[in-house]
Amino acid sequence: MGMASDDDVSEFLRQNPETAAWVETLRGECESDKLWRHRREFILRNMSDFNLEGERLPPAQSNHRGLDRLLAYSMVWANHVFTGCRYPQAVMDRILKMAENLKVTDAPVHTTRGELVSKVKKRGIASSNEGVEDESSKKQRSADGQHNEAHDADAQEWKGHSGPATRVQSQANTGKSTRRLNSEDVKSRQPFFNRLYKRVAWKLVSSGGFSPSLNHTEVLSSSVESLSSTLDIAFVPLKDLADLPQNKTTQENIVCELRCQGVYLGMGCGKTKENAKAVASREAIKVFLKKKVVVKICKRKYCGQDVEDLALLDEEVRCPNLPPAVKNPRDLLI
Repeated sequence: MGMASDDDVSEFLRQNPETAAWVETLRGECESDKLWRHRREFILRNMSDFNLEGERLPPAQSNHRGLDRLLAYSMVWANHVFTGCRYPQAVMDRILKMAENLKVTDAPVHTTRGELVSKVKKRGIASSNEGVEDESSKKQRSADGQHNEAHDADAQEWKGHSGPATRVQSQANTGKSTRRLNSEDVKSRQPFFNRLYKRVAWKLVSSGGFSPSLNHTEVLSSSVESLSSTLDIAFVPLKDLADLPQNKTTQENIVCELRCQGVYLGMGCGKTKENAKAVASREAIKVFLKKKVVVKICKRKYCGQDVEDLALLDEEVRCPNLPPAVKNPRDLLI
């Protein structure tokens, strides 16, 4: 369909009430009016290319291949325009061609996703001891996700730490099944995380993009809850973990591990449970900044032994050296 302005879109929807009602079902729960106005036009412009024009339009959750592809492209385009995300050149060429003649005059000015992530990583490496002694007035902001740089560095270290397993006292249950994980365990969970990837993307777009000051806990928790699932949160005292990184401060005495659907998402360390959960949430959100996330079977340490666990990771990287497990993964898998 050809449209040149918002008035043309409004007129088209007025003349096609069934299409107007249908397209509204595609709107994200947290999508702003401005973002939806532009993404809706993107969808309407490209319906014919995905076999979506006709008397019967597929429902939003029908797993219609053409609709799913169009929604994915619309999300990629919105991420690019409103948060500065960059994608492989072939994808960029495709979405820009699909958005020809679609004018966005009120898009925010921002750095690219790659620049944001790069800045966070550099800050975490360069200032590993910065901000350890927080003033009391900063504690609440820290609980909302605005952590000092020592916390960010701690979270980075946990991602690559490969020391011995935890010494959690009450987890040595030897009566549990020792069944090895297999491809079916991965396949059964991957569809959920494909949907979660989209929900997190919506949240990031509506929040202005990823940043160190973002309330990562709220973004992750609300995204999981919107899919009628639960974020599993486990805490353990720092002293119960062996071979810790040497620059840990005595104030950061709580470790938090996040899981969902039996899959490891991230781990963080902080002065309080809220601090630790916020850092762990930030590490989990960083995974969703990748082009695609996949569930993988990885090795982790638990009570001095290698155990298999399911982890959500970037599709393009091999399983990293994950931190030791807070609880026995075998006890947590459904």
